[in-house]
Amino acid sequence: MAALVPNDARQLGLDGTKSVVRKLLAARLNVPATVDAIPDDAPLFSVGVGLSSMEGMELLVELEQAFDVRIKDVDWWVYESPTLTNVAQYLIELTAQGRAT
Repeated sequence: MAALVPNDARQLGLDGTKSVVRKLLAARLNVPATVDAIPDDAPLFSVGVGLSSMEGMELLVELEQAFDVRIKDVDWWVYESPTLTNVAQYLIELTAQGRAT
């Protein structure tokens, strides 16, 4: 079995990173197939994408694994209602910091 190669958000850029997040939402969290129609600025929780807090934490873990980063700012994740764009930018920042944050 081949080892999973983490995504590099810096190389993917903003659009590529958002695409990976969308695919994770669709594949792992059963967000509808219209996931490509989710606006980049739609909050991931409640009225936006509609993730529950449990699903949001599952997505956080999936993103950490997919990008080989650690998202330590859980307060931001939970209370700031991140959007696809916010999450992609954050992943790019974490990757740029050497995956140590």
